[in-house]
Amino acid sequence: MMARMDLQTPCLLVASPLLLDPNFLHSVVLVIEHDENGAMGIILNRPLPLNLAQICAESYLTFAGDDESTAYRGGPVEPQRGIILVRGGLPSEEDTVLNFTDFVSFRKDLLETLLLDPEACFRLFLGYAGWASGQLEAEIAQGAWAVCPVKPEWLMSEEPRMLWQRAIESGSSTS
Repeated sequence: MMARMDLQTPCLLVASPLLLDPNFLHSVVLVIEHDENGAMGIILNRPLPLNLAQICAESYLTFAGDDESTAYRGGPVEPQRGIILVRGGLPSEEDTVLNFTDFVSFRKDLLETLLLDPEACFRLFLGYAGWASGQLEAEIAQGAWAVCPVKPEWLMSEEPRMLWQRAIESGSSTS
């Protein structure tokens, strides 16, 4: 049985092997916001079959980075909405700081700047995961999710499709 932790954001959710919802099957979610109105996060381990160059071309944005860079499916809600996970740089007041080196931003101006910098370290997530008031707490109580602290090495994992298995093997599923 999974133990319950207080949901302090930011944090990570690791899907239980018993969670069969196709939106969250074998997912690792970074929870960015949580309050009395609900919770919001991004799925870290769902690379899309689209690269950033394609997305930028369709959105009339200039991209100067690696042609192999991909975007990620952040969740089933508002898939046209972009959310950026950034490593390095200086966050603005409206950004969500995760740790000493990483932050999350919704700012289009920041995305446009990052897209022009071939050395920038970031990931673009399309859409997000959202829960209504009390919904996530109920799912955690039912054992659908394990809660664990943010692990910086997981945020931009080089093998995102293996992240859930790595989390399960590391024992995060029993946090």
